[in-house]
Amino acid sequence: MRGSERLTALALLLLSVAAAVSGSAEAGTRLAALAGLLAAVLILARTRARAGPLGLVRDFAPVAIVIATFMLLQPLIVALNPVRYDEVLAAADARWFAPLVTAWRGALGRPAWFTDLTYAAYWSYYLLPVVVAVAARARRGPAAFERTVFALLLGFYLSYLGYFLWPASGPRVPRSDEAAVLGGGAVAVAVRAFLRAAEATTLDAFPSGHTALAVVPAVLGARLFPRWAPGLAAWAAAVIFATVYIHVHYVADVAAGAVVGLAALALAPGLRRALGGRIDEAGLAGR
Repeated sequence: MRGSERLTALALLLLSVAAAVSGSAEAGTRLAALAGLLAAVLILARTRARAGPLGLVRDFAPVAIVIATFMLLQPLIVALNPVRYDEVLAAADARWFAPLVTAWRGALGRPAWFTDLTYAAYWSYYLLPVVVAVAARARRGPAAFERTVFALLLGFYLSYLGYFLWPASGPRVPRSDEAAVLGGGAVAVAVRAFLRAAEATTLDAFPSGHTALAVVPAVLGARLFPRWAPGLAAWAAAVIFATVYIHVHYVADVAAGAVVGLAALALAPGLRRALGGRIDEAGLAGR
């Protein structure tokens, strides 16, 4: 198994234990889904596929699995941790970042065109890690791809851990008030509808996964492709800006997300080696 596969399997095992002890009414369904994802990881690893369609599926399966896992978290978080930290986070913003929050959410007077651009930037978060991973695979080879995917996965799973420890829904605006408070045009409306449909886990404010998973691919991409560094930095900055502007995250969430992203970058090489990444890279390099 590759390091990324072992990290994915470990995360799925830990979440399976969480589902088993949660006592949630949906625990059985979640446990079955997690077991199915784990089986997929093990089966794909067993194939040893390194090329062709099956190799491509194996390469990107951990990316798909980390997204599927996110969709399963909400009832487990609710069952395992009844405490909500929104009041604490809102108080932290009010005490330490009040002028920044006001300026951030009211940037440029919130014209509709700017709000639409910001919503588009927020949605582009789903593309940023994938673009960097695909570029690493296509232009820097399988070993660089494995290192990139491992660090990205670690960023996701560390964020998920934060959701269990400090559940918070963020400073979200009620649906009935979105048009009046958040504004924007057709793009904003479409992205808000997408988020309601796609983000099944809503206790995901702290830390900001959008921030963590903007920092990680931006740094990794800049290392692999130095000429891309300014563009990746601007892309990541736009994603991070959007998180507070559209009332999804507190500033405290963003600060914590940046810490998570930097922690993932720092911890990934050692953890990858501990999980067998060194052996995996040797095998991948010989593809």
